[in-house]
Parts: sequence; C-alpha cells; structure tokens
Amino acid sequence: MAESGIQFFNRYTGEVETEMVYGEQWLRFILFNPFGKIALHTVAKRAWFSRWYGWRMSRSGSAARVGPFIEQYGIAEEEHVKAADAFTSFNEFFYRKLKPAARPVDAATDSVVFPADGRHLGFAKASAMEGVYVKGQRFDLGRLLGDDDLAEQFADGVAVFSRLCPVDYHRFHF
Repeated sequence: MAESGIQFFNRYTGEVETEMVYGEQWLRFILFNPFGKIALHTVAKRAWFSRWYGWRMSRSGSAARVGPFIEQYGIAEEEHVKAADAFTSFNEFFYRKLKPAARPVDAATDSVVFPADGRHLGFAKASAMEGVYVKGQRFDLGRLLGDDDLAEQFADGVAVFSRLCPVDYHRFHF
C-alpha cells in the first residue's frame, strides 16, 4: 500500500479511483510508523494473534459488524444466500455462501473467467513484472517460479495476479 492509497482504473466508469481498504488506519500504522513496524513483527505476524482475532470474529457479538461492513464497502447483499442479520458471527459472513446466479461463468471461448473475486493486475508480458510485491515480498518471474529456465520459457506469456481483500468473497469451491 502506498502512502497515498491504492489507486486503480475502474474499467466500468473509466475513472481512476482510490480503493477503500478494510483496516486502512491500522495498515498505515504498521507499514509507515516505526512503532507500527515493531507491532507488526512482535504481535500481528504471530500465530497467537491470528488465533485470538479469529476467535474474536467467531463470537456471536461480532455479528453486529456485518451490516455496517456491507454498507461501508458496498458489498452486494442481494448475492448472499443469507441476509446480513442472519449471520451468527462476522466469520460466518466472511466465508458466506452466494446464490448460484451470483457468479455466472461465461462459456465464450474468447473470454477470461477469474477463479476468485479480487483485484486483478495483469502484464501483457510476464517478463515485465519486475518488482511485483506479494505479501511484502518482491518478486520477478524467476523468483515467482523458482526456476530461471522456466521463467525464460514464460517470459513472453501473460501474467495475472488476483489480490483477495477482506471485502471479497472468500469461499472455496472444489
């Protein structure tokens, strides 16, 4: 996340917009403040913190966060199987089920279907993706594939990254 925020081109409106980021104030603190960086490494990256936060969001009181979250981030509630007030916890909402028609798959042979909701970043040539960051780690094609010879084979291919955010649909389908 840049200090100025995450900007993206909205292909539907034709405008450059700034993404609303869940927990942005905390993210800015841990990324851009020296004390925040200490908190990141001593608390936020620890398994116990993840377990505690998961437990907290599984408690029934966390369900009160669902409605405001849907409203603040413009989540399409009509796509959900359950209404906002029917979730028993925030975690249950987080891995919510969608109605079957919510994500139709385009069968046209000239279309691309993404396997996940999210923000997508594409490169016409994979070799152009110098300095892509994933989870704070810098990648180029060779590092991503773990093999420079393999990277050379795919250098002229297309590369697409999908970034799943807290506001995105999080259910696995097998």
